[in-house]
Amino acid sequence: MDDSNTRDAGAGDADPTASPDVASALGTYLEIVDSCAPGLVEGLYVVGSFALDDWQPGRSDIDIVAVTAEPATDEDAANLVTAHALLAEHQPRPYVDGPYVAWGDLITPPMALHRPWSLEGRLLHDGDCFELNPVTWYVLATHGVTVRGPAVDRLGVYLDVDARVRFVVDNLASYWAPLADQVREACEANPDHHFTADALEWCALGALRLHHTAFQGGVVSKTGAGEYGLRIAPSRFAPVLREAMAIRAGTSTATSASAHQMLLAAELITWCTQAAADAAAPGV
Repeated sequence: MDDSNTRDAGAGDADPTASPDVASALGTYLEIVDSCAPGLVEGLYVVGSFALDDWQPGRSDIDIVAVTAEPATDEDAANLVTAHALLAEHQPRPYVDGPYVAWGDLITPPMALHRPWSLEGRLLHDGDCFELNPVTWYVLATHGVTVRGPAVDRLGVYLDVDARVRFVVDNLASYWAPLADQVREACEANPDHHFTADALEWCALGALRLHHTAFQGGVVSKTGAGEYGLRIAPSRFAPVLREAMAIRAGTSTATSASAHQMLLAAELITWCTQAAADAAAPGV
């Protein structure tokens, strides 16, 4: 099923000037990029937590899709390396991360693209950019915030719900299932071990985001995933979900997570991955 012509109501409603941190960070980013690579970045769109109304000052990074006239050349990539190095000096956080794609890329399936991207403030040009995926394209098309360039509803971003669902089901199996096993092994090896609060937030909320996409087709934020989990996941997971949401919101007093909490989070990941795998199995 192709949903390339659908748009959620309110697409692009978030305002980057609503948070001084985001507005200032993007202003600095554009000033430096335009200085190092004049005219290269023709479009700039915010995706990720800010676009999904879940940006947490001091915790969240700024996820972008930057657009160029044509696919970036090696010279362009070298200039972007310089720009991101300067950005890291002048503005270490929040990171401004994401791919540099051409206008024509937006109307094609993203998984086949090979483009420069930044990760944790560093420009990379070798390897595959994980953010070039059907979920990013969906968030751009339905929630993307325009900073520079045409409005998102004029971009014609390629959307395919079947590809999006396949992507998250595969990611649950390839990344999240092994992560749950690693958490269980660490807890069993040392039942008194304490994990970081961020680890609990990541494990308790991350796989639920993909479960939502697998079964609902859309994309939710981490906080939205917690709310979704409280509605549809078994009630035994409710305490760990509420704690993870409080950690994300900055209202938790916890500085770490216990092995018991992390085992529950690992069990929740397994619940998500198994449900998605069962639904995707042939004949189901």
